[in-house]
Amino acid sequence: MPIKTWLLTGAVACALTLSACGGDSGTSAPTTPPTGGGSGGSTPPPPVQKFDTEFETKAEAARFLIQAGFGGNPQMLDTMVSGDAASWMTREFDRPRTDLLQPIIAEFNSTGDVDFGKASDTFWKALFEGNDHLRLRMTYALSQIFVISDVQINETPVASAYYMDILSKNAFGNFRDLLGDVTYSPAMADFLTYLRNRKGDPETGRVPDENYAREVLQLFTIGLVELNMDGTPKLSGGEPIEVYDNDDIRGLARVFTGLSHKGSSFWNRDQDSSAAPLQMYDDKHSELEKSFLGTTIPAGTGGTESIDQALDTIFAHPNVPPFIARQLIQRFTVSDPDPAYVQRVAEAFEAGSFSSQNGTGFGTGQRGDMKATLAAILLDPSIHVAEPAHSGKVREPVLKFVQWGHNFDVDDARTEESWRVGDTSSPATELGQHPFRPKSVFNFYRPGFVAPGTQAGESGMTTPEFQIVNEGASVGYINFMTDFVVDNTGDDEEAPRFTPDYSEEIALADDAAALVDHLDLLMTGARMSAAEKDVVVNVVETLTLDEPEQDKLERVHVAILMIASLPSYAVIN
Repeated sequence: MPIKTWLLTGAVACALTLSACGGDSGTSAPTTPPTGGGSGGSTPPPPVQKFDTEFETKAEAARFLIQAGFGGNPQMLDTMVSGDAASWMTREFDRPRTDLLQPIIAEFNSTGDVDFGKASDTFWKALFEGNDHLRLRMTYALSQIFVISDVQINETPVASAYYMDILSKNAFGNFRDLLGDVTYSPAMADFLTYLRNRKGDPETGRVPDENYAREVLQLFTIGLVELNMDGTPKLSGGEPIEVYDNDDIRGLARVFTGLSHKGSSFWNRDQDSSAAPLQMYDDKHSELEKSFLGTTIPAGTGGTESIDQALDTIFAHPNVPPFIARQLIQRFTVSDPDPAYVQRVAEAFEAGSFSSQNGTGFGTGQRGDMKATLAAILLDPSIHVAEPAHSGKVREPVLKFVQWGHNFDVDDARTEESWRVGDTSSPATELGQHPFRPKSVFNFYRPGFVAPGTQAGESGMTTPEFQIVNEGASVGYINFMTDFVVDNTGDDEEAPRFTPDYSEEIALADDAAALVDHLDLLMTGARMSAAEKDVVVNVVETLTLDEPEQDKLERVHVAILMIASLPSYAVIN
């Protein structure tokens, strides 16, 4: 069966995937609704299972790499067996960081200009080729909390790359430092319109821009309502308690006045200002009193000091640990995390430390330590048992695509300087998702989204990814993946080919069952059901080996594409 003929089958399979991971696949257990009301004791706790973070099999190693990074190839799995997840994380924390900024600056200094998509190309290249998998995965996760869109700012690609570098540098640092660096970044200031935000003027009626003040609270740090440590809302009279009101926003907006590019004046920027923190110009900063979140910054306080006090106040809010914990869990392991899991991670954030089962310690002991937080997420007992009590994470398109690259050692055969993936935002023809390019500050999807018309939705489960992973996008996804899987991404220098290494798979292709077992291990962590395997094996066996060299490759292509459309590939668990 030719690949193009098979596409219809793949599209149908992908649609079935969406239905299945909405609750029909058997991989999703009922969970506590996002409101935190609980089950009222009607659901008994799951039986206690053995908790072990050692990798006793390649399958265990593969599943962990899918959760913590972007999957791996057979050689990586071989080295991980008999190892431990905590030891792997320690090594990842120590790996040199992929520099996302310097290649862009070097090109700018050399040519005086940088193509619009260069920062995006550089990040794609890092995702495929970078050796610091955990940091890159964390960078991508943070980009979905501290959101900018590089197509919605007037800054240069240098500013976008500088912002990517901020997230990368702070990925294993402290949340307070991350919050400060984000606030002073030109890209964020442009995106959320507080760049050159001036103090109010009673004569003209000008008031400080409130955009960043609103979003730094609602989306980046504390949310809209008071939270328990487990991420569930605190209630008063049966209703959630709002954290702040418009008076708080107006007071906080005064804080973020007076910021502009590094330069000789508020209106004149230096040539290198796109890759430098914003500068405070006190003559443009509001000298008025600033009251918010129960704190008052006295009138006459300077701009830099005002921002420091404001960010310290926000960082100290009790909502921050559960708010950040839940969203990071969603980006790594579970779309609808159990409140107890959220609380364990939030407590690690609060304490700034975490100890693994094997005694490895993570964190500095300072509140907001990201290493401790991430270790608590990835080493939690709930994800290191044979049958997790809660559903896994719906795998978003970017993670599916990048994992394919890691599974098969994809190489850009045309150039070492860029990965011209192109804009993958369109759900009709592409992935429906592109790093650092969401449609709004609310990211690709809302963290509290409950999908209507699904079993997951009926049980109150949050499945944010279903806002973009749906029936309408399934055909675009499988067509996009087909072009890459079969190495059909262009022949000219402007559209380099992305060449996978299928040598191990071709060697197995005359035995369909062996090929599918091998791909199951790499792509799903050996999570395919017997029924799924039967379907793939039966289709692969219909492809005859009349021309062994070409026909074996086609068997590999079809098997990979079918698995990429199955329920077991659609969910990380």
